[in-house]
Parts: sequence; C-alpha cells; structure tokens
Amino acid sequence: MRYGIKGWPKSAQIGYKSPKALRGLHPSGLEEVLVYRPEDLDLLDPIRQLARIGHTVGTRKRIAIVEKAKEQKIRILNPQGVTTVEPEKPEETSV
Repeated sequence: MRYGIKGWPKSAQIGYKSPKALRGLHPSGLEEVLVYRPEDLDLLDPIRQLARIGHTVGTRKRIAIVEKAKEQKIRILNPQGVTTVEPEKPEETSV
C-alpha cells in the first residue's frame, strides 16, 4: 500500500478531508440530531436540522415521535418499523 501499487487500497493522505463547514453533516447538508423523546423535537429547527431516533427507543415512543414530527414538519432519517394503525370503523349491517 505504501508504494501506491495498483490493486491495493489507497492510503489516507493530505487532502482526503471534506471542507470544514461540511464535516459531520448529513449528505443532504443538514445537521443530524439524536432524538429519544417526543419533547426533544421542540428544540429542533426543521430548516437546518434532521432527527434521528435513538436505537434504544421503543415502539410506543417511536410512533409518538414520528407523529409529532409530521405535525412539526421535521424530517426523520430512520422511521423504520413504525406503522401507524388507523382506528377501525365499525361495520354497518343492513337490516
């Protein structure tokens, strides 16, 4: 690798960093913020920040976070596993 021979992975060199203003940002250019509770969404700015739900958050809180984020128009990066269930309408029987 040190000799730079074809077929080997490249070594890290000067110039591999991204610009300082872009480091640590999501590829969309927005800042990622970890969210563990629905109340954490109140602190986010939807224009500059994205929400990522922490991996230890359970399903009940995850659903609450997704619903609140929709109301506040905040984008969530990992809404996987959340399916909102609509309340069932009672079936009408014809008599």
